[in-house]
Formats: sequence, structure tokens, C-alpha cells
Amino acid sequence: MGALEKNLAKTCLVPLVPKEDFTPELARSAERVSKRVGMTANNVHAMANAPELGGIVRGFLDDVWDHGELPKPLKALIRHKVSNINACLYCSAHQVRVMMSQNVPKEKIDNMHAYESHPDFTKKERAALAFAEALTIDASNIPIAIQKRAVDELNPQESVEVSIIATAMGVLNRLNHALNVPLEEPMHDIGRTISFDKGED
Repeated sequence: MGALEKNLAKTCLVPLVPKEDFTPELARSAERVSKRVGMTANNVHAMANAPELGGIVRGFLDDVWDHGELPKPLKALIRHKVSNINACLYCSAHQVRVMMSQNVPKEKIDNMHAYESHPDFTKKERAALAFAEALTIDASNIPIAIQKRAVDELNPQESVEVSIIATAMGVLNRLNHALNVPLEEPMHDIGRTISFDKGED
């Protein structure tokens, strides 16, 4: 059974709240997500079961995407790398869609597993992705060599932003995993293309 089939075989732990029942905060989040992926994401429908905290968390996640100095194509690469490490099919598929909308070259999307050696990745992208990867695996034991590359290739603001983006994406991965949020039907074709560095959805 592939990752998509496993995702769809699970029962979502909470109802997917109809859009007309969203609070103003969640309605704003739904609009912001729709601009990225072209639909109201099932994650927003799920989070609407806890309108106050769900709205706060969704607003935070949206702000992390919309603000800061890192270019959005690099943000999308980081988010995809973290989602892939965490074997989150839902988020990985969404990030591929976002990367496409941000005009990330197909060569980069197709070669995320080989970012350290593939010629399409810049030194800055490699440093950011290596740091995000190490942070996701064990934030308390990021190898010195990876820390040094981050210092050499990223300025202090960029290092903080990479850390925030990777951490926020890990939160979203865990929420979607915990609640068994199903991938939306328009995302299924992308979902079938996802492979993970390790682990399973």
C-alpha cells in the first residue's frame, strides 16, 4: 500500500467543519491557504473544531509563510524537506503544489533527496536545507559542520527564519498526522508521486 492509500485508509479523528461555520480567523486562514494551494485545505476544516486555538495556530502558520526575508521558493523547499523527513504525505503533497506555484524548477522538486549534490541547488539552499534537516531530526545535536555552514552561508536573520520555518512545519506535520487529516482529492495525483527519505506515512 502506497503513502496515499495509507493516508486515505485512515479515519479522520475529527469532523471536517464546513466552511460556512468557520470563525472570522479561520475564514481568513482558509483564504490565505487557498492562495497557496488553490483550495480550502482539509487541515483548516479540521482545526476549526477548536476555533480559538485553531485560529491562533493557523494564523501563526500563515504568518510564518507570508512574512520574513527568506524568498518563498526557499521557504517552500524547507517546508517540503521537513515534511518529507517527518513522512507527512499530506504536507509533502501540499508543499509540492506550493513549490510549483512559486516556480521552483522541476529539477529541484524531483531531486530534493539529493540537494547536497544536485547542481541546481545553491550553496545557500544547501546550507538552509541541511540545517532544517538536522533541526528536524534532533535540534539538540545539530552537527558542528552543519552549524558552521549555516553561519557561513546565512546571515543571522536567515538562520532564525530557517529555524522558525522548519519548527512551524514540524508542528503542522504532527497535527495532520495526529488527526489523520485526509489529503484532498485534487492533491491525489501529487500524493502518488511522493517518496520519503525514511519512514512511512
